[in-house]
Amino acid sequence: MKADNTTLVDFLSQSKTLFEIPVYQRNYEWGEQQCQQLFSDLVKAIESKNSHFIGAVVYVPESGDKMSHIEVIIDGQQRLTSCMLLLKAIAESDSTVTEEIEDNFLTNKYVSLNDHIKLKPVERDRAAFHSVINNQVEDYVGPSKVIENYRFFQKLITESGYSGQELFEGMNYFNMVYINLDGGAEAENPQVIFESLNSTGVSLSASDLVRNFLLMKLDLETQERLYKQYWLKIEELFSSNVFTEYIRHYLVMKLNKLVKQENENVYSTYKEFYSEKNYNSEEALRDLYKYARFYDQLLNNSSESEEFNKTISHINVMDNKVVYPYFMKLMGMESGCDITWDDINKIGRVIESFLYRRMVCKVSTRALNRIVASLTNRIEGENEFDNLQKRLLNNQFPSDKEFKTGLIDYPIYTRKRNCAKLTLIVLEEYRTKETINFDDAQVEHIMPRKLSNDWKIKVSKADAINSRYGGTLGNLTLTKYNQEMSNKLYDEKREFYAESNISLTREIATDYDKWDKESIVSRTNKLADELIEIFPKPEMLDESMVIDNSGEHLINEELNVTGTKPIRLTIQDNDFKATSWTSCLVIFLNYVWKNDSETYDRIKKDSSVGNMLFSNFRSPKVLENGEKIDTNFSANVIAALLAKMAEICGITDEVSYTIK
Repeated sequence: MKADNTTLVDFLSQSKTLFEIPVYQRNYEWGEQQCQQLFSDLVKAIESKNSHFIGAVVYVPESGDKMSHIEVIIDGQQRLTSCMLLLKAIAESDSTVTEEIEDNFLTNKYVSLNDHIKLKPVERDRAAFHSVINNQVEDYVGPSKVIENYRFFQKLITESGYSGQELFEGMNYFNMVYINLDGGAEAENPQVIFESLNSTGVSLSASDLVRNFLLMKLDLETQERLYKQYWLKIEELFSSNVFTEYIRHYLVMKLNKLVKQENENVYSTYKEFYSEKNYNSEEALRDLYKYARFYDQLLNNSSESEEFNKTISHINVMDNKVVYPYFMKLMGMESGCDITWDDINKIGRVIESFLYRRMVCKVSTRALNRIVASLTNRIEGENEFDNLQKRLLNNQFPSDKEFKTGLIDYPIYTRKRNCAKLTLIVLEEYRTKETINFDDAQVEHIMPRKLSNDWKIKVSKADAINSRYGGTLGNLTLTKYNQEMSNKLYDEKREFYAESNISLTREIATDYDKWDKESIVSRTNKLADELIEIFPKPEMLDESMVIDNSGEHLINEELNVTGTKPIRLTIQDNDFKATSWTSCLVIFLNYVWKNDSETYDRIKKDSSVGNMLFSNFRSPKVLENGEKIDTNFSANVIAALLAKMAEICGITDEVSYTIK
């Protein structure tokens, strides 16, 4: 490695040198704020006549044709690209410096590489940068940060009051550090250097880091081939944020465990996975591309199966992408002929019912991640549908009674507006058995959200009824004439309803002479019975089927844990290894003491918990604070104590245990 100070102009003036941005680097992303800061730094340097440090450029040198040099930029491409755009803008602003800037800093007169242009950006930015250097900006079509920032520099130069000559001379004040990573067998690992320079994880997404990890160590020709064959195709499917989420879900599917969302965690987990699989870059990219296509089909409801697409579209409306890792696994199995679309569709319907019922019954979604992770753990030879039922049936899959009770009071329009429309559409399609285009239909509140005085006079306690039941399913229907009905009285609306081509709406006029609390509750009950059929809870295949209680359970779940063994206690997203139910007690109280000693004292003073734990020591354990607790309790009693303490702490939905 060689490192030294230099000036920007000395670095850029290297003859016969191509600065190449490798394919694994992200696109040029600087915006006006960064460009404004760079130009302000230039103006300050001119006025103070003092040097200004602009950062470091890290590169790996390679040899080119005809004694040319290629410097592969590992870090600093954003800054380097911006400085060259600024130089080009200065050159265009003052003819006295145009030739000098272009010949010495922007082009290689005697090297044909990259059409004689000194900087070779990533492919997506290349055409735009060439158009700037070749004075063809007006011919460039499409959005580009390169073009935007070049024009912004032109604007800043015009408004600055400085001549191009003055600004060009000011560029001499820009100092930098270059770091030359030696090539050859004993070379430094560019990936290690890159990671240390980007250790905060702020500037790069997990997908950026994974891309660099897979491509950086390869020769330029292989980089280019694999980038175009796999990575570029994935980039064309996803935005940056979706790409990172895809990699996280991919890892959940592959590792059968939770992966936290932070960029650095996703990246470090991927590196471990890559090492454990003993992949090479091409194998890893091929597999990422395979499942990226499945992920794209999930996002866009575009798989080979129309029935599956319909199920996925419903799940997407419910915003439950948490199940994507399991569905990717199933789609991968189908591509390998290990499962049929008929089986996948049967599984999809069960999961859709599971998610919909839990939503209505307001079951916490916190445990869903681990449920899905457990489903991705395929046991060879096991029937996938049986496996699904065993895992879901005792993971708070609401019963028909719970589901119906939940629907009566669930303000579906307020909580999940899109789900309200989805529910009404599903009900209508269930009746007609046809796929209908409801794109221009709107959710109609039979009792309007904003009550007129006429409504308040007509219906006793209308405000109270509307407050409690106005957003529930029984008060909602579909119409394409929402504006015309507005907040008219029911008698007037009823005439519109009677003429509707939507059976769900038309039958309101037939079934109800007036609209009040009883009507809303009655209709909710009726629709709930239909939804029980549409979103069924599967029955046992036979009486001998044993429900598998292994997996994660919320602490307040009603479950007989006798004979089970906990392996993990999760408190507010923190996982603790457990070896017994006794250890769970100790872990929980140690956690509360460390994080909220005041609440720890409340637990001690609670009549139902404190007296049991902090007195009559038959089988004592010592906490980290030195206090003793009794642990001579059955598994079910300890589970109840944990649930009560979580309630005292106000974290009931944030505590779960995993049993095997």
